[in-house]
Amino acid sequence: MKQISFFLLALQLSICAQSQTSSNFYGLARRNTPDEAVYLSTVNPSTGVVTNVNDSSVSALVNLTGAALDPYRNLYHFMGYNEIKSVDLSSGIALRSVPISNPIADSYFDNFRFNNSDSTLYGLARINTFDSATMTNYGELYLATINTTSGVITQISDSSVGQGYALAGSAIDPYQMVFYYSTGSNLVGLDMYTGSVYSNSRMILGDGMIFDNFTYSCADTAIYGMIRQNFYDTVYDPVDSSIFWQEVDSTALFLGRINPNTGVVTVVSPYSIGVGGYSLNSGSTIDPDAMVYYYNNGAELVGVSLTTGLVVSRQTLTNTNGQFFELMRISANCMEATLPMRTASTTSVSKSLAKDNSASIYPNPATDVLYVDTKEHVQKLELYSSVGTLALSSNVVAGKIDIKSLPAGMYVIKLFTANGVYTQKVMKQ
Repeated sequence: MKQISFFLLALQLSICAQSQTSSNFYGLARRNTPDEAVYLSTVNPSTGVVTNVNDSSVSALVNLTGAALDPYRNLYHFMGYNEIKSVDLSSGIALRSVPISNPIADSYFDNFRFNNSDSTLYGLARINTFDSATMTNYGELYLATINTTSGVITQISDSSVGQGYALAGSAIDPYQMVFYYSTGSNLVGLDMYTGSVYSNSRMILGDGMIFDNFTYSCADTAIYGMIRQNFYDTVYDPVDSSIFWQEVDSTALFLGRINPNTGVVTVVSPYSIGVGGYSLNSGSTIDPDAMVYYYNNGAELVGVSLTTGLVVSRQTLTNTNGQFFELMRISANCMEATLPMRTASTTSVSKSLAKDNSASIYPNPATDVLYVDTKEHVQKLELYSSVGTLALSSNVVAGKIDIKSLPAGMYVIKLFTANGVYTQKVMKQ
């Protein structure tokens, strides 16, 4: 497998495990000179300083088609040349490096992510086939899982779900058990139980805009990503002025969110958060406590508020042993999503109130009272502490929740309705 590097293209109940990983941003520091080396690293989002967990290289190459951080087993998984590697988060030492194999047919394993609700790595098994009759290559895609100990890929899809994908990222909804990937024009959702196509929505956004580098936020059960708007100049042939073409003159960036059921992409803020490019598949991640989306533009780590869509931090990446910082993941996102809400026996993915913007809980942070604003009838409310303890279970009275007696800290609120479950993280001060 060739190295691919494209630029611009059950809530954990262990308090110990939570404290070890919740505040750490992990990724891979890579250098090309004086030799090729890859290190497991952390980054401080406040300073941009990248620190290698261990100064022993864990690989000579990294394939930028996926990464997975398993906070429960304390492991970071990534793909090397043609093997999947597992690195201990505490020591930074590679524990395993096993060749990947697909018993059905030789394939790659791309766009993979860790699913918190069943502690499994899901990705796309990509098979390239040459048709000698037509002398053409064609691709097949299957939703698949991988055993990180043996490297064996297991295809879930009975038949191919597509021919290719864009290096725009991937997202897993651990509550509804749906895996999302992009074809460039469409956002495709795959049922993680059956591997079949659940949704295939054409992305709807403005002219010249592209939506990519997306990831899932468990804090408000939404998919966020970058909206890239290209501006073009007309260039005329110096010899024949009747010949002309369009070239990209500049690019404006915006934070956006997408409704996977309709494909509608919404700009969180109309103000551009930057210009130029960013590193696709190399690290879009969400800090659910701060409600900030982070991306890497190659030189800087940029944090963008999920609420306002504005830049809240911009730090130059610095690392003495690496030239690049890639495939960033933060384990705090979706730590509470240890059980799926939709079971294998459910025939359809239930409606999410959060994705329709039909429910909200505010203020956040709060001190004494939380207000619930929704058109749906709330059947039950549950509030969990950051370590999974049920702190409150009641009916919502007059749209208010009294939290005065609760200790300060982070909580997860679940609103149960006939049409779905709304989940949101809130901070009690």
